[in-house]
Amino acid sequence: MAEFLNSPLQVFELSDLQGPDIGLESFSKVRYFRVLVCGGDGTVAWVLDAIERRNFESPPPVAIIPLGTGNDLSRVLQWGGGFSKFDGHGLSTLLQDIDQAAVTMLDRWKVNIKEENSEGYIEREQSKFMMNYLGRAMKLLLGIFFINLVSQIASSICYSLPIFLLQVLDVMLSLHMNFT
Repeated sequence: MAEFLNSPLQVFELSDLQGPDIGLESFSKVRYFRVLVCGGDGTVAWVLDAIERRNFESPPPVAIIPLGTGNDLSRVLQWGGGFSKFDGHGLSTLLQDIDQAAVTMLDRWKVNIKEENSEGYIEREQSKFMMNYLGRAMKLLLGIFFINLVSQIASSICYSLPIFLLQVLDVMLSLHMNFT
C-alpha cells in the first residue's frame, strides 16, 4: 500500500471562500498525484471542473468518499451511495481500496453558452462542463419507458401483456438455444 501522509498540505477544505484550485495549484509541479473528494455529486463536479480548467498534461485520477445526499456518480462508479464507519470496513480499508482501484474513464464534455442581445452581439458567454452517467432516477425512468413501450406494442397487436411477454421470452430462449 502507498504511504499516506497526514500533512496539512494534503488536505484542503472546500468552501465558498476556498475552492479546489488552491489544492490543485500546490500539486501543479507534482507529476503524478491523485485526488480524493469527500462530498456529493456537486462537490465532485466542482473538483473535476477545476481539474479540467487547469489543463493538466495527465489529469489526476479522482476517487470519491460519498458524503452527499444523492451520490449518483459515486454509485455509478461503484464507490457506494454513502459512507459510514459502521459499514463494516472503516477508513483504513477504504483508503486501501482507493489505493488499489483501477482508473475508469468518465465521459465529460464542455458546453459553451452564449447570451446574445437583440442586435445579435454576445453579451455574456459561459462555459459549463458536463458528465454523462446514469443515476438511479434515470434507470427508473428508462425502466418505466420500456414497460410502457412493451404494453403499447402488446395492445396494438391485440395481445394481453402476459401472453405477449411469454411469447417474447420464448423467442429469446429459442435464439439462445440456437447459439449455444
